[in-house]
Amino acid sequence: MGRYQRKTDRQSWSQESMAGAIQEVLEGNMGYRRASKAYSVPQTTLERKVKEARQKKLSSEAAAVKMLGRYKTVFSEAQEKEFVQHLIHLEERLFGITLSDLRTLAFELAEKNNIPHVFNTEKRMAGKDWLYGFLKRHPRLVLRYPEKTSIARAKGFNRVAINVFFDLLDSLYSKYKFSPNDIYNADETGILTVANKPSKVLALRGKKQVGTLTSAEWGVLVTAETCVNAAGNFHQLYHESGWINKETFLVWFKKFLEHSNPGPKKPVLLIIDGHNFHTKSLELVNLAWANNVVLLCFPPHTTHRLQPLDVSFIAPLNTFYEQETRKWLINHPGRCVTIYQVGKLFKAAFSRAATVQTAVKGFGKTGIYPFNRDVFPEYLLAPSETTEKLLDNTSELKQASYNGDVEHQPSTSSSETMPTIETQPFSSTFNISPAVVMPFPRETESIIKRVNDKRRGKTAILILLPYKAELVTIERERSGKKNKQKKGPI
Repeated sequence: MGRYQRKTDRQSWSQESMAGAIQEVLEGNMGYRRASKAYSVPQTTLERKVKEARQKKLSSEAAAVKMLGRYKTVFSEAQEKEFVQHLIHLEERLFGITLSDLRTLAFELAEKNNIPHVFNTEKRMAGKDWLYGFLKRHPRLVLRYPEKTSIARAKGFNRVAINVFFDLLDSLYSKYKFSPNDIYNADETGILTVANKPSKVLALRGKKQVGTLTSAEWGVLVTAETCVNAAGNFHQLYHESGWINKETFLVWFKKFLEHSNPGPKKPVLLIIDGHNFHTKSLELVNLAWANNVVLLCFPPHTTHRLQPLDVSFIAPLNTFYEQETRKWLINHPGRCVTIYQVGKLFKAAFSRAATVQTAVKGFGKTGIYPFNRDVFPEYLLAPSETTEKLLDNTSELKQASYNGDVEHQPSTSSSETMPTIETQPFSSTFNISPAVVMPFPRETESIIKRVNDKRRGKTAILILLPYKAELVTIERERSGKKNKQKKGPI
């Protein structure tokens, strides 16, 4: 039928206003004239609706439903609300559907509930007119490009892992009384001579392809170590071509000791991710312990939410670096950005991104400082609910606290275990609900099980004796394997 344009303004009143006016008249609080003026609805329509409500014993909401024209929606208002809620739950679990999937789901929902419809039975999907009307009736839904999120990150960011991390952080705060100047976060970021995502530029409308000049198709990688504290102070960087390893990180850590100046009466907290050169270096752990630096490791695959640098600093840094690179190419036509220009360009971008407001906001958003274990809303944890079983053993996570030098306080959060998914709404408006037609995906038992990998990082206080003993054992096993390889077969 195409996109119909209304030719009159009949029934331009809202159903909520009409329902309120009907309720006032039915309860005897107002007359027809007063209610029509108070709620801005036609008096004659109000009289007809009230008469219908009394005769058929309808509620004010049911009596206020508009009945203009011969076209009606396939699903009722309550059914569409339930439908929308199910679509939102799917997106929260990172299983959002496309417009084509939505049309197919609407057809299946109408068919299985025996709801009369005029959908296409050959293609087995709802039409585009129904789709446009549905989206117009529910402006909460909008078509978006999703961000790619790995399965490991989706599973790793769960309530149990977060509670264990904040329990450790709480115990450290209670013992050491860290000030904002003594709470640090360090992380590595890769810098390419070719920026990943160019900025938008003005171009002719209708042009099929818009290009921008770059130094090459693929860039050369340079790694930068960034560090910031909760007071908003950024510390010296360390650049090295390629990936940072244990040796280069130790060089950076010694520079960090010079800048942070920790001492027996002024210990420093350094929060890092679970890379091997952070968590599997016995030399680093001993150096930190000897210099009054407390090392705390994030839970695996949670830095995109828990790490202040990832949350607030890296994105603007990359944006400013791309802008500086583009300006350099404009000012030096015919030349390419190489690793020899990266230092200067990165310094300019870093100076623009490294603001006190950015740093403080990053620590606040992650709940590290000020301390707030409930900073993350429940919908952010929904992707980890694809299974009722944890990817990691809960006891293994809690063991990471190592009840040695720091007392471990039990979590005060109400959700110590993973919440379960309700596949069927408590009271559905459908005979067969959308959650049954398109249920939430679940993992199978075979996928959940995996071999425990000792190389995998875990949240822990790295300077405690049990963790150091574990590192000593790993070093002995590693040296034993090397000796066997040197001796060769007998």
